[in-house]
Amino acid sequence: MQRTLRRIAAGLICTMLLGSGAVFAEEETTTQAASTTEMKAVVLQAGQDFDPAAGESECKAQLDAALAKVAEYGMNAVLMPANTADGAFFAGESWPMACDYDLLGYAAEAARGQGLAFYVIFDASCGLDEQGQYGARANLSASAIQTTAAVLGEMVGSCQPDGVYLTGYYNQKTAESMSLYRSEGASMGYDNWVRECVSSLVVNASAAVKGAKPDAVFGLVTDPVWANQSTDPAGSATSAEFEMSADGYVDLNAIFAWADVDQVMVRCTGSLTDEAQNFKTVLTWWAQTALQHGAGVSAWICNDRLGGDEPGWKAPDQVMRQIIETRAVDGCVGAAYGSLGALEQNVGGSTDVLLRYYADQIEEQDILTDLTVSTPEKRTYTTQEPQVNFYGASDPNFPLTLNGKELQRNSEGVFSVEMDLEPGLNTFTFEHKEKSVVYKITREVVIIQEVSPSGSMTVEGSTQVGITVMAYSGSTITASLGGSSVTLTEQELTGDSADGNTSSYVPYKGTITVPAATESQQDVGNITVSGTWSGVTQSASGARVYVAALPQQAPNVEGQKGHLVEVTASQARTYPAGVLNNDPNGSCFPLPKGTVDYIVSDKLTYYDDTYGSGEYYILGSGVRVSASSVSSLGEAEWQMSSLSGASSWADGQYVYVSFARSGRKTAYTAAFDGVGYSSSGGVNSFSGATSMVVTLKDTSADTAAPSLASNNLLSGVSLSQQGNDTVIRFDLRKAGSFLGYRAYYDGDNLVFRFNQIPNGLSGAKIYLDPGHGGYDGGTSISGMYTEKTLNADIANRVADILRSRGATVQVTDTSSYVSLDSRVSQSQSFSPHLFVSIHHNAGVSSAKGTEVYYFNPYSRQLAANLSGAVAGALGTTNRGDKYGAYRVTTHMDFPAVLVECGFLTNPDELSKLQSDSYKNAIATSIADAIQSTLNSML
Repeated sequence: MQRTLRRIAAGLICTMLLGSGAVFAEEETTTQAASTTEMKAVVLQAGQDFDPAAGESECKAQLDAALAKVAEYGMNAVLMPANTADGAFFAGESWPMACDYDLLGYAAEAARGQGLAFYVIFDASCGLDEQGQYGARANLSASAIQTTAAVLGEMVGSCQPDGVYLTGYYNQKTAESMSLYRSEGASMGYDNWVRECVSSLVVNASAAVKGAKPDAVFGLVTDPVWANQSTDPAGSATSAEFEMSADGYVDLNAIFAWADVDQVMVRCTGSLTDEAQNFKTVLTWWAQTALQHGAGVSAWICNDRLGGDEPGWKAPDQVMRQIIETRAVDGCVGAAYGSLGALEQNVGGSTDVLLRYYADQIEEQDILTDLTVSTPEKRTYTTQEPQVNFYGASDPNFPLTLNGKELQRNSEGVFSVEMDLEPGLNTFTFEHKEKSVVYKITREVVIIQEVSPSGSMTVEGSTQVGITVMAYSGSTITASLGGSSVTLTEQELTGDSADGNTSSYVPYKGTITVPAATESQQDVGNITVSGTWSGVTQSASGARVYVAALPQQAPNVEGQKGHLVEVTASQARTYPAGVLNNDPNGSCFPLPKGTVDYIVSDKLTYYDDTYGSGEYYILGSGVRVSASSVSSLGEAEWQMSSLSGASSWADGQYVYVSFARSGRKTAYTAAFDGVGYSSSGGVNSFSGATSMVVTLKDTSADTAAPSLASNNLLSGVSLSQQGNDTVIRFDLRKAGSFLGYRAYYDGDNLVFRFNQIPNGLSGAKIYLDPGHGGYDGGTSISGMYTEKTLNADIANRVADILRSRGATVQVTDTSSYVSLDSRVSQSQSFSPHLFVSIHHNAGVSSAKGTEVYYFNPYSRQLAANLSGAVAGALGTTNRGDKYGAYRVTTHMDFPAVLVECGFLTNPDELSKLQSDSYKNAIATSIADAIQSTLNSML
């Protein structure tokens, strides 16, 4: 009924203009059901895709080739002009033909033969003028409207297109139009008449199309902007120079009210970055307007502009982005490409990408990815590094170049590249699509970055002074002090300062032994360092070193006195006495609160940039402790202590051995039989460990060894006397099976608490610590791939697997920032059998693989098992288990390791680490390694 009313209205309008009603089909028709198929059309252009002047045979061959190409591209429709200023492409009685054969009819059949829908673009600006001459015309008149509608109906009836899109329906105010107005419409006012001519043309054209073929689509081809909001509040947020309302006299409301408009095809000349007539703004406005009147909208993509200098069109992904927008706009049925030639030109690979997108082989997110270079953050800076590492992301479907050379990326478009820096200014230009990112980096050659120790320090005679120099990797570094020299050894950067560090500076380490002490203090001089790299030699100075006068000896007979101190820290970390540095050492075991010993040195100071200033005392028991972990008890005479009783008990997780002490709570040292240590504290292997040996200083064993409570860890405890010291030996049931201990005083009782071995995962307590969290994101690639998120993801997957196998698991909540000290205290409160911290690495782009760090000796086997398992799951290099002092692992309570699963800065590994299948494989491998480690101890 609505269409019938519209046709009646069309007749009334024409009566006003023509004095007689137009002829319409009188039967009511059914509105064509909206198609759910996305329009993927190409507009064929006369003179470009086919040449009517070339002769019938040649023109038809050109047309066949064009239609075949459209079909080859996977398009589903073609639009062809019905006429130009030279004449019509169809046979008819009213208009002259541009060629002497029915080209439009041939094209319709050929298009259908290729499986393409066939639409006609009818140009109403061409037709007969008042003198009956055919050509382009600037003004509309009653006769022009009548003849256009008649010819249009004749054309549709002849070639039966799937639809007609009307263009060239604008009007103008000219002297000629004023003359026409005076003869045809003086009663309605000039402005009204000019607009009514446009409305009447569209209404009658739609009636002619529907009358000739009721199921045909009738549409309008529009310019981008009907009206700017500055002209009409109902208009679009644009600032176009041409407005259909003001410059073409289009009354959109009248057209939609009285014409059967099914579709609006918007000629989108602006790009997505065009400020005057932005593609998204224009298309959205037209879609909303058309939907209000039951019509759909499609986009005429001006792909012939691709690669040009207009804003936004230089980028080869502009068309792809526009197509993505068409799919996002409600009411948009698809797009038509204005140039087949531009598709064939394949600017920057744009057509290849388009077709892959249509084939669902490309993710939208990839296309919408612009070039980002996240590292380095600054674009212009000065550095002492010999290399620079660039990390970033891009659209993987289009090339990325660095200084003109194409870069390799992973399937997500992520890249990581290391570039050498020449002394002076270095310029690096990344280019991708239409975006460029330029870095200007000035390099200063500084081989030696820092020397530790620094400042002034006093050491005991014959002490080995640890020297650490941060210098370019590949350098030759020597250190000298007091006439002695040593070539330092390049080391791998480990510990918390290494996390996420991609610097080319690495530590070089070595020791120099100072002269023996004399009766007075000695000034040995400054540590001097020389470094040579790539033929360049530089030098630097470290600390001024003094050797203290002969120290007092620890008293060891009655009547002798010494300076006594007491441990005030819960667990006082100990260090080797013969070496002075700030590095924690895995071969030195802590002393519990309440322990007393004599100090046999002045306060020793060592400063480095990693740990800051460290102050120490050497104790009579032969270890070094932090001065802040003890307090002075003053001068005291030497005395022997004794063990007056011993006992043992066990609970579900621990076995305890307690010794009652009489007298002072003297210090002790601990070691494992069958274990060899490196100077740094790492172990060659722990599998040969048969017993833990504790030597209590100045203590007599006045009691028998206790009878062990039932347990699955220890096979026996024995006591023996060695001079003034008591030796306690805890024998292991199985060599290498040890899960940590903690010693503490309960009153006067020295208690050793040992973790028993759980029955595999059943009954095991596992603590998982995903690294970083909160504002600390860890390594990040272009802000899209953040280490904290990946760490937490894998940790939670591991937890689920372990729980399913019977383990009790706790995971650090990293939704907010968690300090390292808090992680340690949380894990110790949980009292796990094993601790695993999960991280991901960063380095140069070529760095890859899995590595696992341990500190205490009985963590090494877990580290080795994890490194091999995770590397296998990720399909990467096993970089192995490594000794390193991380805050979360530097304790003795239980085995604790830090896993670096893979390198986020390696594009291939990053791609794997984004995959659920790989993340599941990594999580399973971690769970398997934990389970196999526990099973091997039974």
